[in-house]
Amino acid sequence: MDTFTAPAPTLSATARLTVVEATRPALAALQACLDGCPDYFARGDGEPAGGDDAARLIEETEGDPLRRVYLFTLRRGGAPAALLDLWLDQPEPGTAHLGLLLVREALQGQGLGREAVAALEAALVEAGCGTLRLSVTDENREVEGFWARLGFAAVGRLDGGVTVYEKPLPLRG
Repeated sequence: MDTFTAPAPTLSATARLTVVEATRPALAALQACLDGCPDYFARGDGEPAGGDDAARLIEETEGDPLRRVYLFTLRRGGAPAALLDLWLDQPEPGTAHLGLLLVREALQGQGLGREAVAALEAALVEAGCGTLRLSVTDENREVEGFWARLGFAAVGRLDGGVTVYEKPLPLRG
Protein backbone atom coordinates (compact mmCIF):
# COMPACT_ATOMS: atom_id res chain seq x y z
CA MET A 1 0.00 0.00 0.00
CA ASP A 2 1.31 3.46 -0.87
CA THR A 3 2.07 5.84 1.96
CA PHE A 4 0.95 9.43 1.90
CA THR A 5 3.29 12.31 1.36
CA ALA A 6 2.57 16.00 0.86
CA PRO A 7 0.47 17.23 -0.78
CA ALA A 8 -2.54 15.85 1.03
CA PRO A 9 -5.42 14.14 -0.70
CA THR A 10 -7.47 16.75 -2.56
CA LEU A 11 -11.06 16.84 -1.42
CA SER A 12 -13.69 17.92 -3.93
CA ALA A 13 -16.67 20.14 -3.31
CA THR A 14 -20.04 18.48 -2.84
CA ALA A 15 -23.51 19.49 -3.98
CA ARG A 16 -23.90 21.86 -1.02
CA LEU A 17 -20.37 22.35 0.32
CA THR A 18 -17.09 23.83 -0.82
CA VAL A 19 -13.89 22.66 0.85
CA VAL A 20 -10.39 23.99 1.45
CA GLU A 21 -7.45 22.80 3.44
CA ALA A 22 -7.59 24.96 6.56
CA THR A 23 -4.63 27.29 6.84
CA ARG A 24 -4.04 30.60 8.60
CA PRO A 25 -6.12 32.65 6.09
CA ALA A 26 -9.13 30.48 7.05
CA LEU A 27 -8.62 31.05 10.78
CA ALA A 28 -11.79 33.12 11.38
CA ALA A 29 -14.00 30.66 9.50
CA LEU A 30 -12.43 27.73 11.33
CA GLN A 31 -13.02 29.42 14.70
CA ALA A 32 -16.65 30.13 13.70
CA CYS A 33 -17.08 26.41 13.02
CA LEU A 34 -15.65 25.53 16.43
CA ASP A 35 -17.78 28.19 18.14
CA GLY A 36 -20.85 26.74 16.40
CA CYS A 37 -20.53 23.50 18.38
CA PRO A 38 -20.89 24.45 22.06
CA ASP A 39 -22.61 21.19 23.03
CA TYR A 40 -19.75 19.10 21.64
CA PHE A 41 -17.16 21.03 23.62
CA ALA A 42 -19.31 21.02 26.76
CA ARG A 43 -19.50 17.20 26.62
CA GLY A 44 -15.79 16.70 26.05
CA ASP A 45 -14.14 19.67 27.74
CA GLY A 46 -16.84 20.94 30.07
CA GLU A 47 -16.76 24.38 28.44
CA PRO A 48 -17.20 26.04 25.03
CA ALA A 49 -14.39 26.24 22.50
CA GLY A 50 -11.75 28.79 23.43
CA GLY A 51 -11.19 31.88 21.31
CA ASP A 52 -7.76 30.62 20.25
CA ASP A 53 -8.69 26.99 19.55
CA ALA A 54 -8.63 27.46 15.76
CA ALA A 55 -5.18 29.06 15.88
CA ARG A 56 -3.91 26.24 18.07
CA LEU A 57 -5.39 23.65 15.68
CA ILE A 58 -3.70 25.27 12.68
CA GLU A 59 -0.40 25.50 14.58
CA GLU A 60 -0.56 21.81 15.53
CA THR A 61 -1.38 20.89 11.94
CA GLU A 62 1.51 22.93 10.55
CA GLY A 63 3.86 21.01 12.86
CA ASP A 64 2.76 17.57 11.62
CA PRO A 65 3.34 16.71 7.94
CA LEU A 66 0.81 13.86 8.13
CA ARG A 67 -2.02 15.94 9.59
CA ARG A 68 -4.57 17.94 7.61
CA VAL A 69 -7.63 19.96 8.59
CA TYR A 70 -10.31 20.61 5.98
CA LEU A 71 -12.89 23.37 6.27
CA PHE A 72 -16.26 23.04 4.55
CA THR A 73 -18.43 26.06 3.82
CA LEU A 74 -21.95 26.28 2.46
CA ARG A 75 -22.09 26.93 -1.27
CA ARG A 76 -25.11 29.11 -0.65
CA GLY A 77 -24.03 32.02 1.51
CA GLY A 78 -20.48 30.82 2.25
CA ALA A 79 -21.00 30.23 5.98
CA PRO A 80 -18.58 27.85 7.72
CA ALA A 81 -20.35 24.51 8.05
CA ALA A 82 -17.98 21.70 9.09
CA LEU A 83 -14.41 20.62 9.57
CA LEU A 84 -12.47 17.37 9.30
CA ASP A 85 -9.27 16.76 11.25
CA LEU A 86 -7.32 13.99 9.54
CA TRP A 87 -4.08 12.09 10.17
CA LEU A 88 -2.57 10.26 7.21
CA ASP A 89 -0.77 6.93 7.58
CA GLN A 90 -2.07 6.49 11.12
CA PRO A 91 -1.63 4.10 12.79
CA GLU A 92 0.04 2.51 9.77
CA PRO A 93 0.70 3.28 6.11
CA GLY A 94 -2.46 3.18 4.00
CA THR A 95 -4.76 4.00 6.92
CA ALA A 96 -6.13 7.48 7.56
CA HIS A 97 -7.45 8.41 10.99
CA LEU A 98 -10.31 10.88 11.16
CA GLY A 99 -9.69 12.64 14.45
CA LEU A 100 -12.75 14.86 14.23
CA LEU A 101 -15.78 15.54 12.10
CA LEU A 102 -17.47 18.64 13.43
CA VAL A 103 -20.66 20.03 11.87
CA ARG A 104 -22.00 23.28 13.29
CA GLU A 105 -24.91 22.39 15.54
CA ALA A 106 -27.39 24.64 13.67
CA LEU A 107 -26.63 22.65 10.49
CA GLN A 108 -26.71 19.13 11.92
CA GLY A 109 -29.31 16.64 10.69
CA GLN A 110 -29.22 17.91 7.10
CA GLY A 111 -26.78 15.37 5.65
CA LEU A 112 -23.81 17.74 5.51
CA GLY A 113 -21.64 15.46 7.63
CA ARG A 114 -22.41 12.57 5.29
CA GLU A 115 -21.43 14.75 2.29
CA ALA A 116 -18.16 15.79 3.93
CA VAL A 117 -17.24 12.20 4.77
CA ALA A 118 -18.10 11.07 1.22
CA ALA A 119 -15.77 13.75 -0.18
CA LEU A 120 -13.03 12.57 2.19
CA GLU A 121 -13.50 8.92 1.27
CA ALA A 122 -13.36 9.66 -2.47
CA ALA A 123 -10.12 11.61 -2.04
CA LEU A 124 -8.58 8.89 0.09
CA VAL A 125 -9.49 6.20 -2.44
CA GLU A 126 -7.92 8.29 -5.20
CA ALA A 127 -4.78 8.62 -3.06
CA GLY A 128 -4.60 4.84 -2.56
CA CYS A 129 -5.71 4.70 1.06
CA GLY A 130 -7.23 1.36 2.01
CA THR A 131 -8.84 2.10 5.39
CA LEU A 132 -10.47 5.03 7.16
CA ARG A 133 -10.37 4.83 10.95
CA LEU A 134 -11.90 6.97 13.68
CA SER A 135 -12.41 6.94 17.41
CA VAL A 136 -15.48 7.77 19.49
CA THR A 137 -15.24 8.63 23.17
CA ASP A 138 -17.83 7.39 25.62
CA GLU A 139 -18.92 11.03 26.12
CA ASN A 140 -19.89 11.20 22.44
CA ARG A 141 -21.56 7.81 21.96
CA GLU A 142 -24.68 9.29 20.35
CA VAL A 143 -22.70 9.55 17.08
CA GLU A 144 -22.14 5.80 16.84
CA GLY A 145 -25.33 5.31 14.79
CA PHE A 146 -24.18 7.96 12.29
CA TRP A 147 -20.89 6.15 11.72
CA ALA A 148 -22.59 2.74 11.48
CA ARG A 149 -24.92 4.11 8.77
CA LEU A 150 -21.83 5.21 6.83
CA GLY A 151 -20.39 1.68 6.94
CA PHE A 152 -18.01 1.91 9.89
CA ALA A 153 -17.71 -1.02 12.28
CA ALA A 154 -16.25 -1.14 15.79
CA VAL A 155 -12.88 -2.91 15.76
CA GLY A 156 -11.67 -2.35 19.31
CA ARG A 157 -11.57 -0.40 22.55
CA LEU A 158 -8.82 1.76 23.96
CA ASP A 159 -8.14 2.77 27.53
CA GLY A 160 -10.02 5.86 28.61
CA GLY A 161 -13.38 4.93 27.13
CA VAL A 162 -12.65 5.11 23.40
CA THR A 163 -14.13 2.84 20.73
CA VAL A 164 -12.19 2.51 17.47
CA TYR A 165 -14.13 2.19 14.20
CA GLU A 166 -12.90 1.31 10.73
CA LYS A 167 -14.23 1.27 7.22
CA PRO A 168 -12.38 -0.47 4.41
CA LEU A 169 -12.20 1.73 1.32
CA PRO A 170 -12.55 0.35 -2.20
CA LEU A 171 -9.46 -0.04 -4.30
CA ARG A 172 -9.13 2.59 -6.97
CA GLY A 173 -9.67 1.14 -10.32
